[in-house]
Amino acid sequence: MTDAVPNWYTGAPLARSGRGRVFFTTQKYPLFYLQITKCGCTYMRNLLYYFDHGISHPVGSRVHSFNQDFVKADSIPTETLVASPYLFAIVRDPVDRFLSLYFDKIANLENEHDAAMRRRVTRMAGLNLSPEMDLADHQHAALLTIIAFKRNLERGKKADINPHWQRQQERLAQTTGLGARLLTLEGLPWQLPRVLAPIIPDIADQMAAVRVRNSSKKPFSHAEIATPKLVEMIHQVYAQDLETYQQVRTEWGDAPQGND
Repeated sequence: MTDAVPNWYTGAPLARSGRGRVFFTTQKYPLFYLQITKCGCTYMRNLLYYFDHGISHPVGSRVHSFNQDFVKADSIPTETLVASPYLFAIVRDPVDRFLSLYFDKIANLENEHDAAMRRRVTRMAGLNLSPEMDLADHQHAALLTIIAFKRNLERGKKADINPHWQRQQERLAQTTGLGARLLTLEGLPWQLPRVLAPIIPDIADQMAAVRVRNSSKKPFSHAEIATPKLVEMIHQVYAQDLETYQQVRTEWGDAPQGND
């Protein structure tokens, strides 16, 4: 990570890493972002880079491999975090999050960057992946994958649980007592400006300038893969995540007219 104390901070920094260590901030703006994997984190990391540099990250699609280009809030006292209205996290519908992981890092045989994860999940779930898989094959593989995740989450040691299928609630627990504002991934285009506009008046323009998204080749749509049995299992494994997501979505309500 870059400089231990961000430019905007004028108080006495902590001598040791504090609760802020789990939050990304920027040199320019006093915001605190809790990253949850498969919840828009590639876009958000690129946006944080844009805030500080005014340009896109040179390797935006692999931005997570360049932690040295980002600022953590390690040195920021808890009192500052609690008092901040700009501390936030993004949550996602558990079914969409699971299927994003499945298509991006498991079923996508062309994704060499995450080959090690794919091999691990293949062993865990007993998958037989191939480019010739049809819809029924993918439906079966996705079901085996969520069953394997369930076993891992219930029996595995914390170090054995990959952040990509870790429950969102495990990450959100790190915000307890800090008053984090929760946003939904699909509502990010209009919710994030509402949260950060007081410190970043032109945030809508900056968000529009960042075009990097984590996308993958999908042989079938989410709707085709998401059989009732698979959805039921995902909801069972990520029950608290689902409850949190639905609550946050209800609190925000519908997007204002004219917003996507």
